[in-house]
This record gives sequence, C-alpha cells and structure tokens, in this order.
Amino acid sequence: MGKQTTLLTVHKGVDLHAATAVRVMRDRLEGGDALAALYRCECHTFWNQASGVSVAELLEVGRYFNPNKHHYGHFELADSEEWRAAADSGSCELPADWPGATVTSDVPNPTEALYDQLLGGPVPDDCRAVDICAWPLGQERDLLSGVLWRLVLRAPDAPACAQAAALAERLAVTRSGKVGLLVNPHMESWLTAAR
Repeated sequence: MGKQTTLLTVHKGVDLHAATAVRVMRDRLEGGDALAALYRCECHTFWNQASGVSVAELLEVGRYFNPNKHHYGHFELADSEEWRAAADSGSCELPADWPGATVTSDVPNPTEALYDQLLGGPVPDDCRAVDICAWPLGQERDLLSGVLWRLVLRAPDAPACAQAAALAERLAVTRSGKVGLLVNPHMESWLTAAR
C-alpha cells in the first residue's frame, strides 16, 4: 500500500474527441440512446514519491499539460493498493474513493467536488455516471497514462450501479460494429466505477 497521485487534465473548450464520440455512440451503438453526455480527461497516475515522478514536473512538460488548452486537477489517495497489475489482466473496478482528495487545481472557483467539476459537473438526478479509465497495455514506466471517460446515462428508474456499469462497458469497450467505441480490449486495460 502507498499513496497514489493522479493528475487529470481536461480541455478548456469543446473536446472534439468526446463531442464526436457521443454522436456516434447515440446514432450507431446498441443502447446509445441512453447516453445523455460524455466527458473525457487525460489521466496520469503514479504511486509513492519513490517513483521519481512529481505533479510539478508533469505540469511543466507540454506532453501532459498545456495551460492554454487545459485545466487540471491534482489528487492524492492515501493507502492505495497499486492496481496496475490486476487491471492488466482484464477489467476491474476503480477504488471507490478514487482519485482521492483534491490537492490543487487551476480551475476557477474549484469546489470540494473538483473531480465532478472536471467531468461535466453534477450528474442530473435522473442519470447515473459511470467512469471508465483506460490506458495502453504494457506501460512499464512508473507513470501510468491513459484516458478517463465519464458516461452519463439516462436512468429514469434509477437502475442499480451494476446495470449502469454493464451498459457503460457495452457502449465503451469495442466488441463489434454495434458494441463499443472508446476502449480497444486488444490494446488497452480499463477500470470502471459507477457513481
């Protein structure tokens, strides 16, 4: 167990990747009509300071953060088990309290719910949010980089978290021309959390 540090970056303007993906998912995928919204963050995470990585360094490197294009959130989760190896063997759940406590951000007027702020704001009462964090397989460096997607699903009957997570995975994980769009299971691992 150790401390997990996560840097999330999100576009300040329209995220064309998410805007295009949500249209395709609604129009072409089975269950896509339940998708109310889709948001995307780039995610960079590492465990403990012994890795030699720091958020300050990541913020200075243009590959991880561009202050002209992005807002960021820095989070820390104490007593976190490293889930990289478990997730590389297939899909599993994000820790319930991930990404942890907010440390800092450049978001104007950040709230205690900065994580939700970065991912489109509060989820409407008639919807459920499912977060899917995906990254390329075989990353051997101390820093794990990938993409975090938030699928906001219409749920007028408030389906169970497990049902919402199953629908989100069907929309996100590519299995055929009508199933999935965001994650390639042959090249990526993913973690899921129904919120």
